[in-house]
Amino acid sequence: MSYSDVSLRTPSIEAANRAEVTALLIRSGYRVYRSEADIDGEDLVVRTPGGELIAVQLKGRPLVDWKRYGDRGIWMLFPSQKYEAGKARDWYLVPHDQFFAWVKNRHGHAPK
Repeated sequence: MSYSDVSLRTPSIEAANRAEVTALLIRSGYRVYRSEADIDGEDLVVRTPGGELIAVQLKGRPLVDWKRYGDRGIWMLFPSQKYEAGKARDWYLVPHDQFFAWVKNRHGHAPK
């Protein structure tokens, strides 16, 4: 049985995504700290190679939501595609508010 044959539930997918991206961030010079609780959208706290601490919301896909994450200084971290065994994924770490503005400009007035 390969990993692609396993039907993962949401908590398992989130744990696998967190492990995958944590390793990538550490290898890229970041430090990753896990929050004790997901409060106000803060899944992780990341220290950038430049020393800045940022609050990060980990997602399984690109998602913006002004009501939940807007104007809070939160960054979004998400993969380029769903997990597929044997295929590498790119990961994106972007400020939520900038990403929200880009999505709104491109797709209109939708709240999410």
